Amino acid sequence: MTQSPAKGISSAVAEADPTFLSLTSVSKVYPNGYKAVDALDVDLPEGKMLGLLGPSGCGKTTTLRMIAGLVQNTSGHIRVGGRDVSQEPPHRRDMGLVFQSYALFPHMTVAENVAFGLEMRGISRRDAKGQIEEALEMVRLPGLGSRRPRELSGGQQQRVSLARALVIRPRILLLDEPLSNLDAKLRDEMRVEIREIQKRLKITTLFVTHDQVEALTMCDLVGVMHGGKLAQLGSPEDIYERPNSLFVAEFVGRTNKFRARVTGRNRIEIGSETFSADTQGRISGDVTATVRPHRIALTPDRDRGIVSNHTNAVRGRLLRVTYIGDLIQYDLDIGGQELKVEHHTLSSGPRHVEGEMLMCEWAPADMFVYGDES
Repeated sequence: MTQSPAKGISSAVAEADPTFLSLTSVSKVYPNGYKAVDALDVDLPEGKMLGLLGPSGCGKTTTLRMIAGLVQNTSGHIRVGGRDVSQEPPHRRDMGLVFQSYALFPHMTVAENVAFGLEMRGISRRDAKGQIEEALEMVRLPGLGSRRPRELSGGQQQRVSLARALVIRPRILLLDEPLSNLDAKLRDEMRVEIREIQKRLKITTLFVTHDQVEALTMCDLVGVMHGGKLAQLGSPEDIYERPNSLFVAEFVGRTNKFRARVTGRNRIEIGSETFSADTQGRISGDVTATVRPHRIALTPDRDRGIVSNHTNAVRGRLLRVTYIGDLIQYDLDIGGQELKVEHHTLSSGPRHVEGEMLMCEWAPADMFVYGDES
């Protein structure tokens, strides 16, 4: 029997049950013994966007596909609104999926592509017309329903894919690297558009990406994955400003990394230089110390004794200057080790020249220390 037309997308999502997506000890082990995802625990509040961030092979896409029902989890539970959907087929999970490759049907028009999910749910083309128009309006493609995918740009095709996922009014929206096939300018535009739509509809969303900028700028929560495990889960600010492991510190943003030795509480040595840093309760032993390049100030060379005791400082000889457009990167030799510093460019050009001796300064709070276990 044909279903009657449902309410509009916006009202349907706004009235959704105020629950969340929950993953409890979710794992995926393949027959050859390879563990793609290892005991993943995630709670995502309704209406929030979670970005799963990590390198290729870390398990982020496998996690998304298990949530969608395209891959069966080996163990654990996937719940939506308190209901365990772990054994449910994909079409019963009430989720919309946007693929990296758009996955549009080339022989169908834009409107027919958007209508596909509705037809699979028994809604006639006539009854679905208003919902299709609403979905195309939402993604800024009004009036393009009669076109074929080949007549659209990459950004427009991705918008059609997004409209097709949203028109069914899913409780969960799953985005699998949706921007990776777009050029830089289109990626910037689509980042803003997807985030604005997600916030307006208040739709619970999982966004898989290897791009840290996408994760940090678009998501309420970011989960960094490594080796099938969740290395850290937190707000974008937590992930960037307070990385809990060396892997997270290196993967999210750029950082200087040094082998160091703890010489006392909150004191470390790098080469012959001593610095202040939170040593996490360690009072001895070998560690790795990090500091982000843009947190380092460069000032004229002077005696260390007149620099504030509240600042880490070391003299360095400028090896090279690299102009990157919005940034200038300085590479300095600090006692046989290389330190990278990044500053925003000025209209007058770089202030420092190769061979110059400079004082490098940063706050102790900007230096992180990790033991081998991290």
